[in-house]
Amino acid sequence: MKKTRTVWSLFLILAAVMVCSSAAIAYNQNPNLNYGHTNLLDAMLPPPGLYLSNYMIIYSTDEFKDSNGDNFPLNNEMDLVVYSPQFIWLAGNNLPGDLRWGIQALLPLYGYDVNSGLGLDSGGGIIGDLCVGPFVGKAVPLSDDFVFHWFAELDVYSPVGAYDKNYAINPSANYWTIEPFVSMTLQMPHGLTFSTRQHLAFNTKNDEYVNPVVTGNLLDHELQPGKLWHFNYSVMKTVDFISPMLRVGVAGYYGHQLEDDEVDGVAIPGTKEKIFAIGPAVHYIHKGTVFSLKTYFENGAENRPEGDMVVFRIIMPL
Repeated sequence: MKKTRTVWSLFLILAAVMVCSSAAIAYNQNPNLNYGHTNLLDAMLPPPGLYLSNYMIIYSTDEFKDSNGDNFPLNNEMDLVVYSPQFIWLAGNNLPGDLRWGIQALLPLYGYDVNSGLGLDSGGGIIGDLCVGPFVGKAVPLSDDFVFHWFAELDVYSPVGAYDKNYAINPSANYWTIEPFVSMTLQMPHGLTFSTRQHLAFNTKNDEYVNPVVTGNLLDHELQPGKLWHFNYSVMKTVDFISPMLRVGVAGYYGHQLEDDEVDGVAIPGTKEKIFAIGPAVHYIHKGTVFSLKTYFENGAENRPEGDMVVFRIIMPL
């Protein structure tokens, strides 16, 4: 009964939103995707072995954007805390072509605090979707002063996390995402590096999609979010007068959905997501342990929240 009331309340609230906004509410992409989590010296693979990478993420927003980049009506705030443990294993033997190889696995844990005049809320679950991906890569010397590092990975996000169709915000996407990406770092003279990680996300269908504003009823429907291109980037410089292991610079991310979402096989216009972010970054290596801290300021959002994010990461050899 409580869930039924929740859905009906959401129906009435979203109907009011449609009167105030020219666009349907979207934000249907996988919430577990890597937006700015890794971008500092990203493609420089460590020595063979097992590593534990710890991501600690704080995200805060009071702006939920529609397809025109306009705010939803009323006051809508969300604070999000995420801890993501990731295990990374690199093999001791190389593949043909001197390619290094390995595999990673990551499972995020979420904590939400949502205060919304529209009744947008989270389902209360904390477990996100499991991401597993094998990778191959190598370092290619270009000259005495330039080295090009790269690795390619195929990530699979499996919908094992918490999902409640009666709530707008969930840790799990409730569908599979297949995401190949390539990470590249150019190591240059004077301690300069440029890194980017280019992703292309392909999504399967969520067969428990409930959005009466789009479908006109409270039944389950099939949602398939459109393909998404997104990338992370950074430009870093060593602070040699303090330590060559200390780097500072700028980092960020960009996302652009290439296709509209589909509901029951029909494309829904105005559902493409877009976001851009930039901010300062610090990277430090001490006795084999890597520390990084980044702050991002988002803008240009469409069909998703726009806010600020802090990402703290520690990589430890095991």
